Amino acid sequence: MELGLSPPQLSSSPEDLYLAPGTPPGTPPPPDAPLPGEVKRSQPLPIPTRNLLREEELRATSLPSIPNPFPELCSPPSQTPILGGSSSARGLPSRDASCPHVVKVYSEDGACRSVEVAAGATARYVCEMLVQRARALSDENWGLVECHPHLALERGLEDHESVVEVQAAWPIGGDSRFVFRKNFAKYELFKSSPHTLFPEKMVSSCVDAHTGISHEDLIQNFLNAGSFPEIQGFLQLRGSGRKLWKRFFCFLRRSGLYYSTKGTSKDPRHLQYIADVNESNVYVVTQGRKLYGMPTDFGFCIKPNKLRNGHKGLRVFCSEDEQSRGCWLAAFRLFKVGLTLRIPLHEYLCPRE
Repeated sequence: MELGLSPPQLSSSPEDLYLAPGTPPGTPPPPDAPLPGEVKRSQPLPIPTRNLLREEELRATSLPSIPNPFPELCSPPSQTPILGGSSSARGLPSRDASCPHVVKVYSEDGACRSVEVAAGATARYVCEMLVQRARALSDENWGLVECHPHLALERGLEDHESVVEVQAAWPIGGDSRFVFRKNFAKYELFKSSPHTLFPEKMVSSCVDAHTGISHEDLIQNFLNAGSFPEIQGFLQLRGSGRKLWKRFFCFLRRSGLYYSTKGTSKDPRHLQYIADVNESNVYVVTQGRKLYGMPTDFGFCIKPNKLRNGHKGLRVFCSEDEQSRGCWLAAFRLFKVGLTLRIPLHEYLCPRE
């Protein structure tokens, strides 16, 4: 006997296996549905860059502005808290006054002190600041001395010189330093008698002409007129790269320092140019016998401003005594700076009310 039972209706269509739950059998799959065994790959879509940028700009403008947490760093130079007041109130130039620089200054006992100054701070300003901090007696002889121990050279800075510019010319990592001490030679040019500072035998004009006027009056006339006498005398010169010293007759003029290749002749054919006055600085040699083999202890050196390190390029000289060396140094300062050296001394002795 056969029963009238039929087998269950199973879906034979493969599409029915991938239908969503609750979907009646036989319903066709959606057009974007993947077929069996087929991998659905994504297609690149264009990104509206302009619209996104526009939305970011609108979003940024809609956000509240964030206040600057360090407003003092963006303040004008007259309100900077680091320097404490306007540059004009402190007697400093307004150039780069908002950018402080750290300068290390040593005392004679070796103690070091760091001070913050503006880029245009002069040597006179730094000295006045150090005198106040040290609670020392105010004296026009206080000064900054530029020392280069590796070269055995030192010189007193002029009151108008920029301390930061002088320090910037030093070699990086060297032992150059500023020393704060009294420099009695700074104003000796205007305190001592002209006869003492400029011996008659070293002033060319006294030897060649003006026989009817005294030596002291002649020097005073030069200083009053703003011109300076030509200095002459014997110096021992050291050759470059060797410790060989030779005696020459030298002349110091506004155009530079020269030596004669033929005795004491001033003929231009016999004059050999040695060093420039305007583009150099003159230094006292402190250990001349040890480092340079000097025959005496009264040496000085002319160092070009562009020379940063090493002995090459130095012009080292040796004078006969301390008086002649002082004359060469004073004349070099006068030719280089002029009577500007007298202004700080006049302001100190005759302060403004």
